[in-house]
Amino acid sequence: MNVFKEKQLSPKLAAAILWGMVIGITILYISLIFNHNIWTDEAFTLQLLEQNITGILEGTARDVHPPLYYLYAKLFALFSHRSLLIQKLAAIIPMTATLVIGATVIRKNWGNRVSFLFVLFLTCIPCSMEFAVQVRMYSPALFFVTVCGIFAYLAFMDGKKKNFFVFALTGVLAAYTHYFAFVSVIVITGLLFLAILIWKRERITKWIISALSMVICYLPWMPSFIRQVRNVEQGYWIPEITAETIWGYFTWTFDLELIPGAVLIFLLLLKGASTYNIIRIALHKGQIEIFALFCMLVPVCTTLFGVIASIYRTPIYRDQYIFPALGLLALFFAIAMRTANKGILILISLFFLFVGGVQYKECYHQEYNSTYVPQTEAFFSENLQETDYVLYNWEAFDFIYECYFPKEQLAYSEEFDFSRSFHVVWFLDTEGMPEIDTNVLGQNGLIMEHMGHYGIEHNEFEIYKIYRESLD
Repeated sequence: MNVFKEKQLSPKLAAAILWGMVIGITILYISLIFNHNIWTDEAFTLQLLEQNITGILEGTARDVHPPLYYLYAKLFALFSHRSLLIQKLAAIIPMTATLVIGATVIRKNWGNRVSFLFVLFLTCIPCSMEFAVQVRMYSPALFFVTVCGIFAYLAFMDGKKKNFFVFALTGVLAAYTHYFAFVSVIVITGLLFLAILIWKRERITKWIISALSMVICYLPWMPSFIRQVRNVEQGYWIPEITAETIWGYFTWTFDLELIPGAVLIFLLLLKGASTYNIIRIALHKGQIEIFALFCMLVPVCTTLFGVIASIYRTPIYRDQYIFPALGLLALFFAIAMRTANKGILILISLFFLFVGGVQYKECYHQEYNSTYVPQTEAFFSENLQETDYVLYNWEAFDFIYECYFPKEQLAYSEEFDFSRSFHVVWFLDTEGMPEIDTNVLGQNGLIMEHMGHYGIEHNEFEIYKIYRESLD
């Protein structure tokens, strides 16, 4: 595989391979979006996008996330009202942009091999494909944190104002996208300060200007941020931190359902890369290897902050919150392994490609075959009429049902008046939730007929048809 022979690979062939990877992976992402499976967090996004700009800002201020992603998604919603497909495309764009950074900026500064390994690692780790197409803020946060880290290094190396500007700008944008992306930016900024203090003190003024600019740009959101922190401290749904929870951070990132144990191979690879990188630092004291170490410290410190804050304050950290920092983990691995033996790199690449293929299979199943959404939509497309109602007995799921049914035809079963005029009531009966009183049905001359087993998201239910005996 000459792909690993930097000197034997022509620039045109290297570019063709890298851009072929970027385009091919983007096509795979797009192949996963032609469905109408809406996950819980995505339903919250779609519901919030129904609001105007003021409503979005107020809604996010009441939630636990900053507003930038929702404003970004709103731009697409303006031209495609409630289109899940368009919103998934909006999520793919920053993911592809991160890969483009790999094929351009990373290739320019560290070469073909680093660029190749970066794209391969980032796209093949088991968690990445699912979050590349989710209608949430993770792919934009990944893009901003990755660019922020890269340009922090470039600013350190050449001191150019434009590099400090990009570092500061993407840092602010990351902070406005996700709070743990904000934490990663703080780590990046701190590491840049440390590097400048040790090696290039003449850059300290530009660092101060950049840091102050970032703080000033974030001040408008600070009251909302403080309010959200206080609300979280009063109680949050995230479970407490245990040894099992911490191990779950690794399995979420690196394991596969179809191949349990892949996480162990990834951890061995990362351990080997970090050991190899530290040895090279000890022998050569190379700034590139030190930068790779700093890249690794970003996800490590971000996770440590989340775990420590969760232990000593209140649980606030979830496994997926590390996703914005995974671009820098990929860059660490790519730089650390760039001088490794060709045979080792071929084996690693084959392993990544195998994992990526299995990951695609799992994501394809999740997007297209893991729920009863197609059957449920087909049922209601054939049966639901304008004078019908859809009743549900899982009250907490109401905002997800609103993504599938007209709001004026939806009602919670405990609040529905069966004496009112209607054609048919379709009852979504989730197991373990309040049942409809058969006496109420009898008093109103209603019949309840079982129609089959269906579901939305991973909430499975029985559908019952409720109608009056006089119905034709």
